[in-house]
Amino acid sequence: MAAALSPPALASHWKKHGYIVVRRMFSPARTAALEAVCEQVLRQWRRQNPETGQPGGGPEATVMRHLIHAGYDDAAGAAGRRALLEAVADPKMLTAGRAVLGQEPLFRATSLFMNPLQNSRAGNWHRDSQFHWPDEAEEKRMLSGNSRLQSALQLQVALAPSADVEVVPGSHLRWDTPAEYAIRRADEGKNNRSDTMPGAVRLSLEAGDALAFNPCALHRGRYHTNKKRRTLMVTYTGVSAPHFDYFSDQPWFLQDDYLDGLQKDSRAFFARFIQQYKTDWQRPRESA
Repeated sequence: MAAALSPPALASHWKKHGYIVVRRMFSPARTAALEAVCEQVLRQWRRQNPETGQPGGGPEATVMRHLIHAGYDDAAGAAGRRALLEAVADPKMLTAGRAVLGQEPLFRATSLFMNPLQNSRAGNWHRDSQFHWPDEAEEKRMLSGNSRLQSALQLQVALAPSADVEVVPGSHLRWDTPAEYAIRRADEGKNNRSDTMPGAVRLSLEAGDALAFNPCALHRGRYHTNKKRRTLMVTYTGVSAPHFDYFSDQPWFLQDDYLDGLQKDSRAFFARFIQQYKTDWQRPRESA
């Protein structure tokens, strides 16, 4: 079920079901243009990731990060980078962010999900909470205590049609049922790739549609070599919950011309990101 693009409707659907789908976040023409840029970036990443100087990922890779790294300008050009930045700061994207986070969104990172070149597989059913609280009793207390990892939002835009995300609606509000537990955690997770998760919904997207789900909900991804997947994911935090780590560590924003050509509101949006993290970016870095 898709939620209307109004803050109350988005917030209500998110609170009850733990996910939202926004149809036509971007027009077909804009989506196609973004896909072309992402393809150029992906090709360069596979040849040489500018963050490492080495080829990115491998034949089984399903995600890459930091599509707006200035090092991709050789592949996508400054115009391609601007197209990605304008998408990140698009008013419709930020409307969804405000509705879910309950405050102004602060940029965090870009990612691209792609289908692997080798080894098709269905992902494992999980809640992100199990990685933050690996002790089962602690995870259960966290879920019952109404802490929802809601300091961040991962908003995914399909650049090609996709039905590769599955989620159990409402599961972010409670602990596993016995049947869910048998799949997710029992027997050291040996059944966590099961196709029989009760109540699971596959979120089907057309190109240009967007989705987000609560990371504490039961969910998984699917990865198939013969099913094209190109999903642009933008991660935001609330302005009250910044966090400096690999994802927000983007010192290329300090280049004098990095934001040249952006719309005024987009520049202002990224100016807040720069102001938040520039001190961290300017600290001396350990040599490799």
